Amino acid sequence: MTDAPFLHLAVIGGATDPESCARTARALISERLPDHPFDAAVRVKRVLATRGFRDDATVFTLPDMLEQRAGNCLGLTLLIGAVLLDRGHEIEFVVRLDPLDDVHDAGLEYFARLHDPIRGVDGDSRLPEAHDRAARHRFIPVEHASIVLPGKGGDRPFEATNLVDLEVPPGWAPAAESIRRVGFDQLASTVWCERAKALIRANPGDAAIWRQALRWALRGLRGDPGNREAWTEAWQAARELGRPALAAAAMARHASAGGDDSLFWFTRYRMTGDEACLDRALAQLPAYAEAYLENHVLLPMSRMAAGALDDVIDELRRRFAISAWLFASSEVLELEALYRRYAAHVARLFSADELHAVLASFGETGRASSEQRG
Repeated sequence: MTDAPFLHLAVIGGATDPESCARTARALISERLPDHPFDAAVRVKRVLATRGFRDDATVFTLPDMLEQRAGNCLGLTLLIGAVLLDRGHEIEFVVRLDPLDDVHDAGLEYFARLHDPIRGVDGDSRLPEAHDRAARHRFIPVEHASIVLPGKGGDRPFEATNLVDLEVPPGWAPAAESIRRVGFDQLASTVWCERAKALIRANPGDAAIWRQALRWALRGLRGDPGNREAWTEAWQAARELGRPALAAAAMARHASAGGDDSLFWFTRYRMTGDEACLDRALAQLPAYAEAYLENHVLLPMSRMAAGALDDVIDELRRRFAISAWLFASSEVLELEALYRRYAAHVARLFSADELHAVLASFGETGRASSEQRG
């Protein structure tokens, strides 16, 4: 569908009038562009910035980008890529899992400070509340999309994000846990998967929502059968919907896609319960907050006999508090969701009053939830 890239993005983005959406997107860049693809990409990025576009980690569908004048790495990469394709340039894309960039390095430093025996977290440290949230780090292996411009002198990378500071060189290509090269249609199909994820986050526990998420995940897999994370979404939805055969098939396809990165191994742990997979995930990314919590708190507590908690409660409290501070400073993970999901663990390790307090810090919704649980 690269002969009509804007229309393709409008359709997968859920536009109510795809043709109108595509025309609006195409009209964003009416200027003549430089002949060289890199210079053309730079020009497109600058035009988007002058027209009010900014980075926003939550916006990735074409209709939302046009309405909100914002986009994340997936959305902006696809939009700039669509312009370049429309103008006849040869381009490809890469998806980096857990870029080993400055944010990654700063996260490791913060992770080490939390474990400092003198100034770090101990069993008496408080749990973070709503006002402690700060999107400084990740603590989860995220996928980052960017453009590749093939040429006689070799590939040249191009970064579509960072619209606020256009003086930063856009030829950004850090190392990563894994790097996957894809075409336009493959990357665009990721939008289906991301829509499924966003839908579940906003409406957890609703069977109709899980059915819609499954449909979107499967739509994404039509465009890219090798998309590991779309198979993960299909597996989760199939389990929630009581479809064991489909869940088993998705689990097998996820395994066949392969990998040796932290996200692959933690997902294999979730799918199989094999603790060797959990160990491999943490070996790759020790500061992987969800895997850290599983390994240091949830698994030990699940094995603990009645009455044995008192012997190790200080260490479990410390580990849970460290996990919570990782969530609190992550730009991806949700602290309130952590407390809601593991409310019984918080009440057991700390107290029902402390559970009530941390949930209440998030507002009326948190107060109502903590009163119901308490």
